[in-house]
Amino acid sequence: MLELSAIPVVDNHCHPVLSNQCMDVLQFRRYFTEASAASLAERHVPNTVYYLWMIRQMASFYSCACNEDAVIAARNSMSADTLLARLVREAAIDTLVLDSAYPTPEECSTPERISAVAGCRTTKMLRLETLMQRLVVTYDDFDEVVARFTEQISTLREKGYCAFKSIVAYRTGLAIAEWSKDQAALSFAEARAEAVQNGQLRIAHKPLIDYLLHIAFSSAAEQQVAVQFHTGYGDGSIDMLLGNPLHLRAVLERHDYRTMPIVLLHESYPYTQLGAYLATIYPHVYFDLSYTIPFVDKLEMLAFTRQALSVAPASKLMYSSDGIYVPEMHWAAALRGRQVIGQVLQEMIDADEIDQEQAYDLARLVLHDTAYSVYKL
Repeated sequence: MLELSAIPVVDNHCHPVLSNQCMDVLQFRRYFTEASAASLAERHVPNTVYYLWMIRQMASFYSCACNEDAVIAARNSMSADTLLARLVREAAIDTLVLDSAYPTPEECSTPERISAVAGCRTTKMLRLETLMQRLVVTYDDFDEVVARFTEQISTLREKGYCAFKSIVAYRTGLAIAEWSKDQAALSFAEARAEAVQNGQLRIAHKPLIDYLLHIAFSSAAEQQVAVQFHTGYGDGSIDMLLGNPLHLRAVLERHDYRTMPIVLLHESYPYTQLGAYLATIYPHVYFDLSYTIPFVDKLEMLAFTRQALSVAPASKLMYSSDGIYVPEMHWAAALRGRQVIGQVLQEMIDADEIDQEQAYDLARLVLHDTAYSVYKL
């Protein structure tokens, strides 16, 4: 297997960790499923291959017995700062590109805190639908919402962000259409009425979301900043048929958006070959390989990594964890990502597709260099 431990990783899509890392077994389990039903965590997560592997890795790292109780006791014996610092340094993480909108900032260590404690660089992406929700809840005039949305997505880097992120796949799907202002205003009225009635909003109003997304795309193209799209695998709220990245074709074909790098997240699993194909034919499309979420075993990770590297240029591929809540996710993904990428590249060396020097260069692109270029780090 090609040895890649010397390459520091840029985690191009992940989330902050909780400020309070002291938890019981059931709480810890709940973070290892995308299902919303509590019974999945309580009864079934311990029987998933990924979770069994994770407990073994943690037991080895913490030098404790290989069972949940011992592992949780070992991690609870450390402060949150110590836990984070040990795991990030062991994983040789260079940079974390954070979606700091979720979990809520009140629950989490700030990016600045993570940098100070763990000794790695952090940078942030702006989650568009979260911004939309906040504005609709706050303002009762559509034109004012549009104006404030436009202002808040402008001069993105000066505001401390390196990219946008859209979770439209969760809400109304990736088939982003073009709507008139009148249609969007009517959709806003419906969303605003829901926000007033409930005191909060989970925005899922397609004409409004699509209309504001096109404003964001124009701004991103002008600023030449990337937009990350959740694609494929997600929680129970997503219609997986609408999470297929091929639905983005209308956006990808817009010539005025070509200066906006587009990053397809989560290897578009299970649409990996389709996402890799899009990264191959569109010069501004990049493809994310995530080694924690979705929670699949090593054999499946080898499969999607082979598919991606077999189809797309390595200069279009980027490593991530999608780690969230607990720093073990960010750590484990870095270790496993290097292993899986190294094994696939070794297979390609053995098949006389590439030589060892070329393989190492490709690995460095995926693990580090492509993200530095796309996010202008």
